[in-house]
Amino acid sequence: MKDEVKIRMSLIASILIFIASAVLREMGYRVMAFTLFGVALIEIIALYVVMLQYSTKSQEERKTFSQIATSLAGDYESVYYINTKDNSYNEYSLMGQLEQKEDGLTIISSGKDFFADTKVNTEKLVHKDDREHFSSYINKQKLYEIFRKDETFHLNYRLVKNGKPVYYNLKATKGVGADDKYIVIGVRNVDAETKAHKKALAAAEQGEVYGQIAKALASRYEVLYYVDTETNEFDEFSTSEAYSHLDIGHHGYDFFAETQRNLVRDIHVDDYPMMATAMDKNYLLKEIRDKKVFSITYRLILDGDPQYVNLRALKPRGDDKHIVVGVININDSMQREEEYKQRIDTVMNMANRDALTGVKNKNAYGIMENEVNDKISAGSEGEFAVVVCDVNDLKKINDTKGHKAGDEHIREACMMICRVFKHSPVYRIGGDEFAVILKGEDYENRDSLMGELRTQVQINKDEGKVVVASGMADFHKGVDTNLELVFTKADNEMYANKKELKDE
Repeated sequence: MKDEVKIRMSLIASILIFIASAVLREMGYRVMAFTLFGVALIEIIALYVVMLQYSTKSQEERKTFSQIATSLAGDYESVYYINTKDNSYNEYSLMGQLEQKEDGLTIISSGKDFFADTKVNTEKLVHKDDREHFSSYINKQKLYEIFRKDETFHLNYRLVKNGKPVYYNLKATKGVGADDKYIVIGVRNVDAETKAHKKALAAAEQGEVYGQIAKALASRYEVLYYVDTETNEFDEFSTSEAYSHLDIGHHGYDFFAETQRNLVRDIHVDDYPMMATAMDKNYLLKEIRDKKVFSITYRLILDGDPQYVNLRALKPRGDDKHIVVGVININDSMQREEEYKQRIDTVMNMANRDALTGVKNKNAYGIMENEVNDKISAGSEGEFAVVVCDVNDLKKINDTKGHKAGDEHIREACMMICRVFKHSPVYRIGGDEFAVILKGEDYENRDSLMGELRTQVQINKDEGKVVVASGMADFHKGVDTNLELVFTKADNEMYANKKELKDE
C-alpha cells in the first residue's frame, strides 16, 4: 500500500511540474521552463523504476502465496492464508484446478480483516448451536494462546447448507521456521465420517453390542471393547485382519489386568509410560467421568511396525455399569500431518532465505527483530551484539564487470562473514549489506572475531579481493529499548571503518 501511494504521489508531482513548465514557457521564461521540464523528465524515469520494482515485488509475493497454498490444499476444500499483522487474507480453493497451471490454485476470495469477516460469516453460516463455541476459538488471541502449547489446532463444527447441518473440520497452523506472522487454516467436509462415527457410538451407548457395534467396526473401529466396570469382564470385537490376534466375540475376565500385560508387548516403548497410566482403571474411569469422552493417541506395534492409533472411551447413555473402548487406526492421517508440517516448514524456509547467498533475508531479519524487541520489553533478553557489514565497491564491479561478477562478489563476502561468525545467524538485509546477531560463544569472543574479520579484510585489500567494512555494538540492558538502537550504533561504526579503508 505504501508503494502504491508513493507511485501516485510521484505521478501527480510529475504532471504538475509539466503544467508549470508549459505555463512558464508561454510567459517567456524559457530557461526556467526547460529546467522544470528536465526535472519532470527525471521524475518520470524514477517513477518507471519504482513501478518495475513494485511489480517484481508483487509477483514474488503472489508466487509465495501460490507455493504455500498449493502445498497445503491437497486435503482441504479451502485454505485461508492470513497475515496477522494486518489481518488481511486470501482464500484458496482446488475448485477449477484443472483450468489452472500445475503450480497454482484458484483464489476465490480476499479480504482486509479475516477475523472481522469470520465473525460476520459465523452468524450467517455456522449452526446456531455451534456459534458460541466456534467464535470462542476462531479469534486471533485464542489461536495464539493455543499455538503457544501446540503446533496445530483442530475444531469440529457444523455449517448450515440448504437448511441442513453439515459437519466440517478446521485445522489451523501457525507459520513455522520462526515465522509467526502468518496463520494457515484448512477447512474440509467431514460430514459422512462424522455421522458414521456418531451412529456407531449411539449404537454402543444404547447397548446394541453384538449387532450394531459389529456393523460400525467395518467402517470406523479396528477393535472395540465392552467392559463391565464392576466385575472387569469384557467382550472384544474386531473385523480387521491386522488385529487377528483379537478374536471376534472374545470374552475376557479382567480387562484392566490383561491390558496392562499386553501393553509391554504391543505398545511402542516411548509410549508405554503414558499408556500404563492412561489404562489404569481408577485413572480411566475418572477421565471418563470428568470429560465424558476420553481420547488418547499412541503407537501400537502391528506386524513389527509402529502404527498410530487413537483410543476413545466413554460410558454408554443410561448405563453406569459399562464403558465402551474403541481403537481407530489413524496412521495414514498422522503421516499426512507430518508431510503437511514438512511442506509448511520448507515453504516458510524458502520465504526467509536469500536466494543468492543462502543466508537469511531481510524478511527473516524483521521477524527476528520483533522477537528480540518483545523480549527486551519483557526484560527477558540476554546479552547480544550486532555486527553490520557492507561490501565495498559493489557498484563499481557491477558497472565495469557486470552483475554476474557483482553477484559472485557478494557471495564471496558472505562466505567470509559466515566463516568468521560460524555460530551466529547471518542476514542479508540489503544489496551489499549484512547483519549478524552474536550470542553465546560468538558473543563471548566478539572482539577477537572482529579482529579476525578486519585482518582478513586487510589481506584481501592488499591482494585485490573482496573488501568488507564492518562495525559492532553491544546491547546494553536498561539503555537500549529496541534492536534498532543497537543496529544504528553498529552501522555508525561500520561507516567509520569504511572511511578508514578508503583513506588508506
